[in-house]
Amino acid sequence: MNKDAKDEDEFWFSSEKRSFCFENNEVDQLFGVSKNETEKLWAEISDRSLSESSFRSTNDLQTTKPLFSIISEKTFLCILAADKSQDVNTETAVEQPDITLRKILLGRPYSLEQYKSLASKTALLDAAILSGDGNAVLIIILFLTKTLKRSFVQRLLVERPEAVNIYIHYLFIRLQTSEITDILTMLGHSSTAAMKNLHTIIKNTRDPNRLLQKLHNCQKAHFAMLPDCKEATFLESYIKLLEWQMAIKQKNDNEDLPLNSSIRESLHYACKHHCNTPNTFVAISPTTLSRDHDISPRLYQKVTLQVKAADGGWDDIDRLLLTKGILGNKKLQTHLYIEDILKVLYEHNAPGTILEKYLKFIDNLEKRLELAKKLSCHTIVIDIFVQQGDRMVLMDYKAKLQPQSEEYFYAESALRLPHVKWKS
Repeated sequence: MNKDAKDEDEFWFSSEKRSFCFENNEVDQLFGVSKNETEKLWAEISDRSLSESSFRSTNDLQTTKPLFSIISEKTFLCILAADKSQDVNTETAVEQPDITLRKILLGRPYSLEQYKSLASKTALLDAAILSGDGNAVLIIILFLTKTLKRSFVQRLLVERPEAVNIYIHYLFIRLQTSEITDILTMLGHSSTAAMKNLHTIIKNTRDPNRLLQKLHNCQKAHFAMLPDCKEATFLESYIKLLEWQMAIKQKNDNEDLPLNSSIRESLHYACKHHCNTPNTFVAISPTTLSRDHDISPRLYQKVTLQVKAADGGWDDIDRLLLTKGILGNKKLQTHLYIEDILKVLYEHNAPGTILEKYLKFIDNLEKRLELAKKLSCHTIVIDIFVQQGDRMVLMDYKAKLQPQSEEYFYAESALRLPHVKWKS
């Protein structure tokens, strides 16, 4: 053993030099240990020593040394007080928010329980927003909803639009429309809140009766306070349409018109089955449907034309599109383009006489000739060539017709007309 080690041993074991030579009251005051606590501690140590001694053998007792032959009483108290202080500091230490966020982003174990104060939770939320990671922000928001009052959470979110958007998306997926409405209303976005509710109801309600009930409730709770909102008109029309479809279902109970069909599908059904509906059932007629849902005259005529052409109702089409003129002649009165009318008629195999009737309403001769060729209306083509006095063109066209056909003989007769002034 060297000299320094020997001197150190003499220092610690010398009766003249002792460490921590404070008075009892000074030690107790320094480490926060009262005299009563000290006496209690010694009593517990003595009881424990007696209890343990009953299980030791004689040899063990001979080899075991008293505690205070190794360390003084005051030194022991100092160690206990230091340990107590360290435990308190460990419990009150709060991890920095950026460290916690780093653990979350890296997928490492983390704990949020240490964030107990509102200030620490706010700092944690701001750190998550600063990270730019939506999952981290949502984790912190859900932690706040479990540990703070609802009003505090909403106040924090209102001041942080980035967090609001993430949380609303989460609530929308989980169909928590009440929470969405509260947050958006607090932000001053009442119309957006109403639309979110309506979207959720329409998307997730399958039963028509339940859907109709929810739509009525949504209208009263949200859209009644938004008279200038254009979606309010849509909702009102949607409710009327669903009620109309349910009335049809109760009357006919068939699958031709599925509930929650579109306006166009509903109009198509009404034109096909209820054009001649008696006055007792006027509520389900196509004209009533068009009026209640502000269907344009153009759409009404187009759908009706398609339905009647598919059924071969040529007389119904005439009543729909034609009217009497002043001199008693037929006049075209429609909101449709004549080209669209001819296309629908041709696609549904309308007779040639029907096509020719509507081709004659085209004033422009060149345009009428072009369409007549496309629709194979040979009589109209021949008449136009005669009107133009173009004998050579008519002869070429006759050569392309099927010999001995009705159109062939019609062209041949036109070439022999005596009163026509031919160009050549």
